[in-house]
Amino acid sequence: MILAGAVSFFSFLASAQMPGADENSAFIKLFGDSPTFSARANIQVFSNRIEIRRMPMDVTMLDGKLRVDVDRSQMKGAGIDASTIAKNKEFGIDRVSSVVRLDRNVTYMLFPGVQGYVTMTLTGEDANPGGEKLVRTALGHETIDGHKCVKNRSVVKSQKGTTLLEAVTWNAADLQNFPLQIETKEDGKISVMHFGQVSFTRPDPKLFELPAGYKVYPSPEDLMGAAMMRAAAKNQKK
Repeated sequence: MILAGAVSFFSFLASAQMPGADENSAFIKLFGDSPTFSARANIQVFSNRIEIRRMPMDVTMLDGKLRVDVDRSQMKGAGIDASTIAKNKEFGIDRVSSVVRLDRNVTYMLFPGVQGYVTMTLTGEDANPGGEKLVRTALGHETIDGHKCVKNRSVVKSQKGTTLLEAVTWNAADLQNFPLQIETKEDGKISVMHFGQVSFTRPDPKLFELPAGYKVYPSPEDLMGAAMMRAAAKNQKK
């Protein structure tokens, strides 16, 4: 199972590498039992108090189903390799959508640039999120983007009482206690997710289904290989 927090949950999105692991259902729990919303988010990752990467993303949830859309060409930071970003764009894998379906026990990684996807089976606690419990402990009150928030220590525990995720969240009372900001720590790095443009209008259910016409690949490596061959064929025709 991926370790706790937004660093682990979004690390593959905020890097220039192909994803190769399943997501953490505990992160979804931070938004409540049956979250439904859409928002624009910005993730920052810090190491030794230095920002190493930053990237915007669109986050959508429908009754606990999660979709994250990113354009990795928008990544910025000291830890970003510009040549790798350029290759991602050349290969058509710069845009990626992650669709987490806990009800199906899978994560779909969608790559619209190559009309392909990879299915990854959730394992461990990710495969059994029903018994997870969220406990919030108030640490104080702060205002974020004009919204009065309760600053909480938010802990997600398994049915056996094991801590799966610990984060600091800023929950806005006027936005149904939505966590406008989430901060986690892992492997010496701090991840801060800041949300804006929050809407509770129900999104289109089709966003959480596989697009028609997409080809399935056995692994991210297979998809990457096919993308490279496709790009090479295009270059030969020029």
